[in-house]
Amino acid sequence: MSTRNLPYGYTMEMGIIKADETEAKYVRMIFDLRMDGMGVYAIGKMLYDNKIPFFDDTRDKAIKKASAILYKPIYAGDKKYPPIVDKDTFIKIQEMKSAAFRKETTDKKTNKFDENAEYELIPCQEIDEMKENIKLMIENHSADSKTVKEAILAFAAKKYSCIKRKEEN
Repeated sequence: MSTRNLPYGYTMEMGIIKADETEAKYVRMIFDLRMDGMGVYAIGKMLYDNKIPFFDDTRDKAIKKASAILYKPIYAGDKKYPPIVDKDTFIKIQEMKSAAFRKETTDKKTNKFDENAEYELIPCQEIDEMKENIKLMIENHSADSKTVKEAILAFAAKKYSCIKRKEEN
């Protein structure tokens, strides 16, 4: 196993750090996919599944590596590293991350669970499809337990996002 002296996407020629275009295209792709709304987990899994060098050791490591790339300022030209992505893209990615972990504060009353209120599940075809897919994976033994667990968690998250507070008339 070799160790890297420079971050993924960079190489050194005659003492000067520059973008390694073979790797830099994957760095740009990771940023582009995230900007298009793909999650870090899905990006890492895709890189692993396609056996992209550096991301091909394990799926978990591929996900962690993709995440690290998205949040390292060097890729926008920090310190001694030339930019691989523009600063605006890098900043937008950072805002996407903080928005995912930030609670919305504009309307606390509707975002807070009220045990006295009534809630309803808004029908969604995607939920039915996810449920059927999980059922088939289990019945046909077509997936390992980790994949089934991940599908169940994704299903639960999607179903939760379809629960809305009933509007008062």
